[in-house]
Amino acid sequence: MQQLLESRETAADVDLSRDADNFDSRLFCGKCGERFQASEATDDGWYYRCPSADCDAEGIHEELYPVKDVLPSST
Repeated sequence: MQQLLESRETAADVDLSRDADNFDSRLFCGKCGERFQASEATDDGWYYRCPSADCDAEGIHEELYPVKDVLPSST
């Protein structure tokens, strides 16, 4: 299985703890590494596609993953 934790986001103020933001509504693109709100990736709530202009990844648990599922456990 590919490592899914790499990301293009490198800002020093990015908080990766599970309590930061609402990770239940954030997605991670396994193809380009971007993180974004789920609402940015869908128009109808059924089909999801990476909102990055240069990426064609699509599908929850195919190429897009809930951030809470790819963050390491804090326990």
